[in-house]
Amino acid sequence: MNKALIFLFCFIVTAGLGAQAAAPNAQALPNTAAPAAGGSTATGTPLKFSPFWIELSPTLTFPLGDSATDFGFGGGGSLLVEYRLPFFPMASLRTNLEYGYYPIPARETVSFASAGAGIALAYNIAPFLGIKAYADGGATYGFFNATFEGYWNPYVQAGLGVYVSFPPGFIINLGGTFLYQVGLYMGVGATLGVSVGLGSPVTVQTFAPKSARLPPKAQPLVKQGSGLELSQANISDIYPVFYKFYDDHPIGTAVLHNWERAAITNVTVSVWVKDYMSDPKVAKGPDRIEAGKDANVDLYGLFRKEILDNTEDTKVSATISLHYTLNGKDVSKDTVETIKVLKRNSLTWDDDRKAAAFVSPNDPTVAKFAKNVASAISGKGNVAVEPNVRMAAAIHDALTLYGLTYTTDPVATLNSDNKTVDYIQFPQQTLDYKSGKCSDFSALYASMFEAVGLETAFITIPGHIYMAVALSLSADDARAAFTHRDDLIFKDKKVWLPIEITLRDGGFVKAWQLGAKEWRENLAKNQAVLYPLHDAWKVYEPVGFAATASDVKIPASDLIAKAMSTDLDAFVKGEMGSQEVALQAAVTKATTVAAKSKAMNSLAVLHSRFGLLDQAIGEFNQVLAKDEYVPALVNIGNIYFLRASYDKALEYYNRASKKAPKNPTVLLSVARANHALENYSIAKAAYANLQAVAPDLAQQFAYLDLRGEEATRAADVSGVLGTVVWSDQ
Repeated sequence: MNKALIFLFCFIVTAGLGAQAAAPNAQALPNTAAPAAGGSTATGTPLKFSPFWIELSPTLTFPLGDSATDFGFGGGGSLLVEYRLPFFPMASLRTNLEYGYYPIPARETVSFASAGAGIALAYNIAPFLGIKAYADGGATYGFFNATFEGYWNPYVQAGLGVYVSFPPGFIINLGGTFLYQVGLYMGVGATLGVSVGLGSPVTVQTFAPKSARLPPKAQPLVKQGSGLELSQANISDIYPVFYKFYDDHPIGTAVLHNWERAAITNVTVSVWVKDYMSDPKVAKGPDRIEAGKDANVDLYGLFRKEILDNTEDTKVSATISLHYTLNGKDVSKDTVETIKVLKRNSLTWDDDRKAAAFVSPNDPTVAKFAKNVASAISGKGNVAVEPNVRMAAAIHDALTLYGLTYTTDPVATLNSDNKTVDYIQFPQQTLDYKSGKCSDFSALYASMFEAVGLETAFITIPGHIYMAVALSLSADDARAAFTHRDDLIFKDKKVWLPIEITLRDGGFVKAWQLGAKEWRENLAKNQAVLYPLHDAWKVYEPVGFAATASDVKIPASDLIAKAMSTDLDAFVKGEMGSQEVALQAAVTKATTVAAKSKAMNSLAVLHSRFGLLDQAIGEFNQVLAKDEYVPALVNIGNIYFLRASYDKALEYYNRASKKAPKNPTVLLSVARANHALENYSIAKAAYANLQAVAPDLAQQFAYLDLRGEEATRAADVSGVLGTVVWSDQ
């Protein structure tokens, strides 16, 4: 019996070490739930489990050997706690409490209460399925149930089973155990248990990533021959949306063999698919292949745009041509292979950036929709709100008014290499169907934003893709302008506004807040990635697919403007929030004219920044009725400047200049108003004084040193044409 136990334990350890050795070669589904997006491509897909586990398992036991004479079938259960070893996370230490109840035929019943500890090895053959082996030892107190009299004995047990996993914190176990309670009992048992994980997940295994191009299918072509022969053609399935990508990224590999006794030189290999190519795509091979040697050559494809007409998976012929020099003579050979061209909407999520190919800002239907929305909101609503926020709200609201709804795609299929193939709609298709899923909406939104000049990005989290739009503000300016800064993404010197495009009810602000919440929660788990679209396009160019006709009807302009205004009002209310309450309280508490002027001015500046200009004018006038307060004079002048009432603005700026002639903000304001009125000599003098006292501020408004159209262009390029500097003290 002892030899059997030793053999079983050795088997368990060997199996675990073998599993560890095999782990790097395991293949897994992408990090997204097919067919949705979100997989990581650079380092493989990590399988994460909680480090601490609690397991509850009922057990049915069957006696063996001599025990079968003394005992009948029994049952019981165990409570187990496990801890995964940080240096070898497929192994875990375990401690358990067990109870068994056994009948003794024609007599009475006995119970075994055990406490023990041991080690376990677990290995996932797939993210959802694994095997587990363990060995324990400890002490058992066996007693008659009628009297509770008994005694202690050592025990050992080992087990082997399978489990279904739901990472990171839930497992269902099914297994068998061998139990030997020394001097008391020997038997086997069947268990069905549930495990719950605790603590921050740790990586247990890493499944190898899928390559950017699909693993090729190998086809042996010849066993012997003469000259240079194509011995294998490893050609991947063709995805029409990447027809530009294949020009400089391989569609497969040719394995060449030199059957001659002499070296072969000047090798080229070309691929031609009659139905989808105008000319063969030539790839340069090695300069020299020695006699009897092999060489690999990457194959490329220069496909025509007509490949996007492919609406169903299709098999076509591909001619692979070899050209080379043998003994001074040029030789050519052709081989015809069958390849598979998938439908135009096909995609695999081995690289989330691939979705960028579906973004079509130059699609006429998309551009018409987006630019009509931009026209509909021009000068409407709260114009003080950051312009890209306004446009994001308008396009989101316009698509909601249009009737865009969330639906699921056709069932995902498998390509010839058993990889999951997703179906993504082009933007015009989503508009035509008025429905789609997250990847479809992401491509549509990004196309519309890019069509009106806004930069976009994809955001991926496990099982999901959505998008973000870049703001026109710098990171510092955004931090100063926004109260809820954690609703923005600050990355690579840009500020991004995330939008949960699948949230079709509740308005733009809720879609923004949900997108930000998803980003924060998944970023904390290192599961969120932002892919700027312009970077993704460097690899996966947009294909610009559009149907010949579309009956898309853009919602009425007044409805779009009204919906956007409602969203902007909600945004402004949320942003001002506690600031407005605090400043109103400061106004109430102020006991001196100076203190009240300062507090009221700050409140009016807050309202000015959020576009409540009429309200702000009233508040500034309350200050000026009692105090010629310089900041209030500058700020009320700013409002008139924004409204292009330059004479009125200059009136207030000049009043401020009499009180504070060397104040940088006053100097800037006087220079700008005079420049706008073409009083260039006065503007130049004020600007020169500004350069002397505040050169950095002067540099931001360098257009003031120019005149006419040249000055207008410079102001437009610098982004200061429609801005003012508010004075808050």
